Amino acid sequence: MKLYSMAFAFLLLVGTLQAEVHSNEAKTELTGELYGSKGNIEPQIDTLIGKIGNIGFTTVAANKHIEVHYYNKYKEKGVEMISFFDIVNKEKIRPLLLANPDFGAYAPFNFLVYKTLDTEKDDNTWYGHLAPDTMLNIIGEKDPALRDQFTTMVQGFDDLVKDELKPTLTKKFEHSKPLPEHGLTKMVMKFEQPDDLEEFLEDFVMKHDGAFSKHHFIIAGFIDYKFEYSDMDLEFDKYDAYWVSLLCHFKFSNSIFNRGIPQAGMFAPCSIYFYIPKGKNELHVGYASVDNWINALDFKDEKTIAYMRAIDAEVIDTFRELGFELEAQGAKVPEVISLDEENKRLKAKVKELEAKIEAMKKDEKTVESITEKPMSPTPAVKMPKAEFKGAKLQIGGKAPKKLSTYYAADFQAIDVLKTKLEAHGFTVLAVTPILKGKTVITVTNEELRKTNTWLAALHILVNEGNEVRVQNPSYFGAAFLQDTYKYGQFNETLKALQAVLGDMYEVKEKYDLADLPKYQFMFGMPYLNDTITVAEGEGLAKKVTEGDADKYVAYALTLPNGNILVGHKLRNRTNKFLLKIDEGRNANILPYESMIEKNKAVMLDPKYYLALSLPLLSMSDFMKIASAPGEIEKDVKRAYK
Repeated sequence: MKLYSMAFAFLLLVGTLQAEVHSNEAKTELTGELYGSKGNIEPQIDTLIGKIGNIGFTTVAANKHIEVHYYNKYKEKGVEMISFFDIVNKEKIRPLLLANPDFGAYAPFNFLVYKTLDTEKDDNTWYGHLAPDTMLNIIGEKDPALRDQFTTMVQGFDDLVKDELKPTLTKKFEHSKPLPEHGLTKMVMKFEQPDDLEEFLEDFVMKHDGAFSKHHFIIAGFIDYKFEYSDMDLEFDKYDAYWVSLLCHFKFSNSIFNRGIPQAGMFAPCSIYFYIPKGKNELHVGYASVDNWINALDFKDEKTIAYMRAIDAEVIDTFRELGFELEAQGAKVPEVISLDEENKRLKAKVKELEAKIEAMKKDEKTVESITEKPMSPTPAVKMPKAEFKGAKLQIGGKAPKKLSTYYAADFQAIDVLKTKLEAHGFTVLAVTPILKGKTVITVTNEELRKTNTWLAALHILVNEGNEVRVQNPSYFGAAFLQDTYKYGQFNETLKALQAVLGDMYEVKEKYDLADLPKYQFMFGMPYLNDTITVAEGEGLAKKVTEGDADKYVAYALTLPNGNILVGHKLRNRTNKFLLKIDEGRNANILPYESMIEKNKAVMLDPKYYLALSLPLLSMSDFMKIASAPGEIEKDVKRAYK
């Protein structure tokens, strides 16, 4: 009887343990699912992305071949290929954003594509994203109807993926650790009512991007929903502003995705959403915290976890620098300030007060001097001549080893320049403000038009009160005409420019003449002919010349071969990428152009054109404007809608 009791107790214990195991298994949840296809299927991925518009999706950013940047910067190669396509269905996400602004944490969500180097163990391309339930649980959405809408939207994309790529494998990532109780980090900044909200927001975005750049983050993409829905004639009045920036820390991402955990790319880049509720002077920001990564992918290495949390804390600190206060799911968290930090803030306040007092003293002296002295006539203002360090242009002679990208000359007023340009054989196509005090005059002439290329028009920058800077037709001719270019063939255009501008001087931006025909910024980056298709179909010429086309288009020039060169007005916010890298002096890389060839419109890949036009910029500089290529592409495409 005793033996029977012991046996029964043992069986009961085993049953209990099994029940606990099954209970734990039941608590395991899906983090994300990746599909697999044999070999490197990058061409098929590109075809898929080209078709997502058919089901209402668009790419906010396409950050392809990140492994190239990892290798160029850190000399590490851990994957054969890794790319991030940040996608969104703008129409279907709109009611969700209106119901809950926190959906911005996954608007867009990331479609990850990667292939490892070890072809013996894993010769497959993997592609997919976080599970919809994971995204919904992170943002804390409980409403069954909203959850269903979001899941159905994502499923529509997954159906297209399976139909197009026909995956033969699947790989599921699950987590037994619960996700953080509060998956989002939320902060708020209160501000005084500005005279011009749009200008206030543009200034904030510049400060935001600059602050994060100092901390070695990059903005990998950007979408302004308030603008997008206005452009689509869709109501979005719940917010005075709403946009999403895609944030990435390059060193951090290299340490994770390039060192054995590429699947963590499902969480990246981080969508940081910003919004101002209607009629409130409060700018809210939110994003998914890095603890979601740690729990959902079961990170175990303590050093890695500590580093991940340190980067997450740096994001919070950067927002604090910008004036934000931390909140936790609606309840404000008291800020803990160290004595050193408190002393720094007090000293800053004292300096601020001292500066205000000095300004008041100066104002008093100014008032006294005005009241004591009689007014005298204002003398005529004479613009000082700019000092040029480069060699003066001498037309003719042997081809130099390096060509100057631009020529600089003394400042002249826009109206004066227009008159002189037309008197010397140029047609003025457009006068386009690019940045404050920086206006571009776009011109053409017979010699340029005959090329039937991107060289058919030249941009001349009038840098107010400073200088005039013009694109060098020899430099861009060598790049755009390639093997058919001969040094000196644009001498007539240069002579005409010289007659208009006077003495012209080389600038510090230069590149080897021999390398311009095959120009590539670095390995894995596009060449001249790697153009981007921005529109297809009939009636493209009408779209850029009729109706309200002038809202998006600066000029449309028909070339002798029938192609049409189109200059595009980019948004003010897009143009400001030049200020992030201190390149306002070269604002004559704009307006950005597209070319209509029969029933197809293409544009130069910005990763080619910007690098060609700004030859002094480093890899780090280009990472600061990582979102610019995507923003330029979106602005160009708007003209063809």
